[in-house]
Amino acid sequence: MSNYTITLPEETYKTLLEIAKEQGLTPENWIASQIFKKQSEEKLLSEQIGDLIGAIDSQTEPYHQFKKTE
Repeated sequence: MSNYTITLPEETYKTLLEIAKEQGLTPENWIASQIFKKQSEEKLLSEQIGDLIGAIDSQTEPYHQFKKTE
């Protein structure tokens, strides 16, 4: 994995340090969390929960007959 250096104005760097420290992160991890957060927000909600969507018709008889247990 390669590492890169970015140059920030002093005030921006101080703000970054302060915010990251408040959240218990390093500046590097805070920046990464913002990137991944943005990427996940770009997905449509329907794409994110598509496998969770369904329906249950409570008005019909169940196909499975339950056996009583002691």
